[in-house]
Amino acid sequence: MKILVLNTRLHSIDFDVFEMPEEIKLCKGVIEKVGMDTALVTYKCRGMAEEHMTIQSILDHKAAVDAIIKIITTTEHKIISSPEEIAAVGHRIIHGGEKYFESVLINEEVKKEIQNNFELAPLHNPYNLKGIEEIEQLLPGKPQVAVFDTAFHQTLDEVAYRYPISETIYQRFKIRKYGFHGISHRYAAERVAELLKKPLNKTNVISLHLGQGSSLCAVKNGVSVDTSMGFTPLDGVMMMTRSGTISPGVIFHLLKAGWKTQDIDASLNRESGLFGIAGVSDEMVDNIKEMLAGNKKAKLAIDMFVYRLREYLGSFFFLFKKLDAICFTGGIGENADIIRKMTCVQLDHLGIKLDPAKNKKSNGKETIISNQGSKIKIFVIPRDEKIIIARDTFKLVK
Repeated sequence: MKILVLNTRLHSIDFDVFEMPEEIKLCKGVIEKVGMDTALVTYKCRGMAEEHMTIQSILDHKAAVDAIIKIITTTEHKIISSPEEIAAVGHRIIHGGEKYFESVLINEEVKKEIQNNFELAPLHNPYNLKGIEEIEQLLPGKPQVAVFDTAFHQTLDEVAYRYPISETIYQRFKIRKYGFHGISHRYAAERVAELLKKPLNKTNVISLHLGQGSSLCAVKNGVSVDTSMGFTPLDGVMMMTRSGTISPGVIFHLLKAGWKTQDIDASLNRESGLFGIAGVSDEMVDNIKEMLAGNKKAKLAIDMFVYRLREYLGSFFFLFKKLDAICFTGGIGENADIIRKMTCVQLDHLGIKLDPAKNKKSNGKETIISNQGSKIKIFVIPRDEKIIIARDTFKLVK
């Protein structure tokens, strides 16, 4: 069964094609700069010696989805002979609100609920829904599945997800901790359980998803019990351009100083974090280079980033009677060995002991980077949200 997986965003669409249940990836790619004459189309299908890149005029999401279907049905790639071979389409949906705790087949009710959560994820849900609607037009009648980024965290106890605000505000606006990166944390936890050769429901792990957006997740007996992101992806640890958690009073202070809400929003989401402190770049690799070259602001920014990672790591540690592992995933988690080293330094008293040589060699590869004497294992797990979406889609339509 061939499954198409889409992650539709404002200006880009990621796509993958899987042969299920064998879990063979037949094609993967991305269309960037959707809405422009100079959209960049990049893909690599099975049998291709190297990645293929072209620049095309792709002025809207319909044109982007149409281009994807043409790529995967092109006879020279021999992936799919016709669109009829696509059995189903799985979509990454950022926000499922309080309703969805698992993946679901998409119908009008599900689409309405995705729309109801536009205000909770204004940069994501509208475009996630757009991807669904374009598939309805271009592949009418094909089953579609919604895999929610928030669903994995719906297992949080009320004591963990409620904020200490009035019941009236909570009930009216549904202001609570939702958490994000759930698909990534779920994959990491499942993979750690496999590597430890333990049942998932008996595996305890703290997952660190570190990238442009970053979050930690405490997974107890296979389910999420706490996570660092909250009502929005702005909450939690310091990120590349996002502030993470700050005092709510800061917002009131800026409002009194004459700032507009949209300016505060832009500052905290796009002009803060490491970029705000160091003023170098919104890429971790650039900040690391500057730190190693002696840039004091870059060093401060990275020290602050790691400090907050360790702050959450420590607080989550005490949610467990026995922790099996911690794992690093996401672009920074997988590739920045110096960040992993700084995060794990002087944690021997907690049973967390990093092997410096293994850590240095592991970049981008799945591996264990703790030493033999470490009671708690340390893993690097490359993120793979797409396979989770493909698996859930297959289970719901087979």
